[in-house]
Amino acid sequence: MLTVTKAAATLIRSLAEKAGPPSRPGLRIVVDPLHNSLSMSLAACAAPGEKVVTSGDIQVFLSSDAAQRLTTRTLHADTSGTRSSFFLAS
Repeated sequence: MLTVTKAAATLIRSLAEKAGPPSRPGLRIVVDPLHNSLSMSLAACAAPGEKVVTSGDIQVFLSSDAAQRLTTRTLHADTSGTRSSFFLAS
């Protein structure tokens, strides 16, 4: 299952706080069917059938396709300078 680093959890929390107060910050990762690529968005709760990865007080919601792709991956974040980004590593 996907692993989430502390830096990634901190970035998810920060983005969720700026967007509004859901009960628990969450990031949804799905496979975009048009481009066959991963897509991320903020979410307040898991959709039916999604896998939930918890790291501290944040959650990552994975569609079944995304969960299969990310089984052995780690979600990292880089927050250097004025720009923040997520990236995946093996």
